[in-house]
Amino acid sequence: MQYYQVLISAEIRPQGLNILEHLLSKRLAFGGPVFSGPAKFLWKGEIVEQDYCFVVTYTREDLKQQLIEEAEKVSVEQVCMISFIRFEANQALVRLLDETFAERETASSPPKHTEAMAALTFVPSSEIAFRTKKSLDLPIPVTAYFSADKSDAQAISECFTENAVVKDEGHTYNGRAEIKQWKTSSSKKYQYTSEPFACEQEGGKTVVTSRLVGNFPGSPVNLRFFFGLEGNKIASLEINT
Repeated sequence: MQYYQVLISAEIRPQGLNILEHLLSKRLAFGGPVFSGPAKFLWKGEIVEQDYCFVVTYTREDLKQQLIEEAEKVSVEQVCMISFIRFEANQALVRLLDETFAERETASSPPKHTEAMAALTFVPSSEIAFRTKKSLDLPIPVTAYFSADKSDAQAISECFTENAVVKDEGHTYNGRAEIKQWKTSSSKKYQYTSEPFACEQEGGKTVVTSRLVGNFPGSPVNLRFFFGLEGNKIASLEINT
């Protein structure tokens, strides 16, 4: 499916936010920022200077005409300028758009607002790039794994199926007993914290990237965890850099 980046004009930010809110309620746009700043236009033979803003969002090819109609319906401008830009995107963005617009085929009601807002905390600048985790939506067994990793080896082993396989640092561990021993040994060698910050699907596996910080050589490091899931348990795990 072809997607488009969409630019929609608005005179002031509240108008732009109102247009975007309306399109989101109709599931016609993915969402995005509303930018504003100084602008100049050639309007009816004169150069006009004013602050101006644009909604920047994404939509699906088959929704373009409906988006135009709905945006023009709520716009208060004499001319609501709407442009569509074909673009190439990374796989993660395409999957996100696929999942978002797939929901409109089965949704029976408008999307609800989440009662949340950004909160400022002061952290070391080196950690800023790894702080956004709200949207990970990790599968249940993967969440259990990273939670158990903060406790003990027994809790880790219980996240796996009886005959699970783990591959780490060139070694393979078969079954819960060996997996428990693997975590026991690594916990004795190093102390660390693991904070997942990205999750995607790749080749049938759930791939989580996590930031590890501890007393091991090369700390900090980002590791990729390739989880093979079986129900609410982990059937396989391979850890790579």
